[in-house]
Amino acid sequence: MPLSVRAGRSDLQRSNLVDQIHDELHRRITDRLMTAGERIIIDKLAAEFGVSLIPVREALARLKVERLVTHESNKGYRVAPAPEGFEMRKLFEARLIVELGALEQGFGNLTDALVEQLAAINATIRKGDYGPEFASFRDFIDRNAHFHRLIVGLAQNPFIDEAYSMLGYHQRVAQTLFGRGPDNLDMIVREHDAIVEALRKRDLAAAKQALGDHIRNGMDPYLA
Repeated sequence: MPLSVRAGRSDLQRSNLVDQIHDELHRRITDRLMTAGERIIIDKLAAEFGVSLIPVREALARLKVERLVTHESNKGYRVAPAPEGFEMRKLFEARLIVELGALEQGFGNLTDALVEQLAAINATIRKGDYGPEFASFRDFIDRNAHFHRLIVGLAQNPFIDEAYSMLGYHQRVAQTLFGRGPDNLDMIVREHDAIVEALRKRDLAAAKQALGDHIRNGMDPYLA
């Protein structure tokens, strides 16, 4: 859950500080409350959140991996700009390689239970009501990420899982949804349905085609 900020300070549960600080900074960056290139002062954030420097640094390290912030030695952290077309093209191209490869590699690990889990996630996406701010479309980002990570996880290969996480795709896409929320939701759900149906039939060729088409269709608006 995002931090609850009241009277300039954050109401933090002590057990999960890094996650909460990460989520709150993610929200601020995505909603552009922190602007591209803005310097991030760790001491100031620690004072605002009422915590030590350590959880703030750990949260920023995670955001750096997700490419929501940048870091330079002796200069510290800054807010990364929203991704432009060239970066998004490369992200989608990387997704094609990783997701299709993982699907093919792990197809033999597919179970009926996993297929139904994917169908249930997509049904939840379909029922969602998403607005233009991060707090209102974060559920979509998380559910969509879960859907695709389950497919990548078929390979049962921690190095593939790590490579996919390192793309920071879902976090970077969140930045592009500011002010409007998810685009083409009906199309996304239909394409997920096609992937699920191909998996249910154990048709690898159809599943790869459906997944590849889904990723390419998502890339089209950025290329335009």
